[in-house]
Amino acid sequence: MNTEGHIGELDLRRHRAGEAVGAEGPVIEAHAATCAECKARLRALDDEQRRFEAAISFDRFAAGVERAARGPGAVSRRRAPMRGWMVVPTLAIAAAVAVLVTFHGPFHGPWAPVHPPGYDGLKGGAGMIVRVAGTAGQRTARVDASEPLSAGERLRLGYQTGGHRYLLSLSIDERGEVTPLYPEKGASLTVPAGVPSATHFLPDSLELTGAGLERIIVLLSDQPIDVEAARAAARAAYARAGGNLGRMPPLGLPGEEFTRTFTKP
Repeated sequence: MNTEGHIGELDLRRHRAGEAVGAEGPVIEAHAATCAECKARLRALDDEQRRFEAAISFDRFAAGVERAARGPGAVSRRRAPMRGWMVVPTLAIAAAVAVLVTFHGPFHGPWAPVHPPGYDGLKGGAGMIVRVAGTAGQRTARVDASEPLSAGERLRLGYQTGGHRYLLSLSIDERGEVTPLYPEKGASLTVPAGVPSATHFLPDSLELTGAGLERIIVLLSDQPIDVEAARAAARAAYARAGGNLGRMPPLGLPGEEFTRTFTKP
């Protein structure tokens, strides 16, 4: 609960998503059932979700999912290559224009601006969200536990800058294999300027191959970080955890780190 006696922003989003909110869970549930203001906020989150589904259309997001379901060879089992920088800022009250930005300059695209529920940053702060798409539709990956994936499901990584200027993302699996995601080499990407709490989505979708657990890490920082340095830090953190992804400590690099863990089929 916040200082005004209402459900805090993150707890409200997690309550709506059906996620556990700790010892305050029963109190939050009771408050959400009786408080007119928090009910209105929940309805607003429902509206956000509908707009999100319309903006990040299933057909666009899950391109290749049905092809993957048809069998090997229909679509690559590797992570989709990065082709550009997709920006999806927060929904404005008035109609807004989405902007598609590449590293060579701005372009206009068909994506509507949204601020979806389910991210783990405080309002105005840095955060991370992962959307999952499959033949059954879309959902937001869990914050508090490993998200189970079905065969062929794909991921879109979103983030809120919190005022940071750079982003780097990588994944690590149960075997300790580290895969740079954004970027694949070099140093951190420069993130778009704008409202720190606006949600941006990285380009393309990812398909995590193999089986078992895999953790995705997003690092937002004020200075660029070398991909190889991040890879080495991830391997070191994995070793400190004895190969247990659930016990893996932060990488110890400058900036704010966010993670999601997935159970692959």
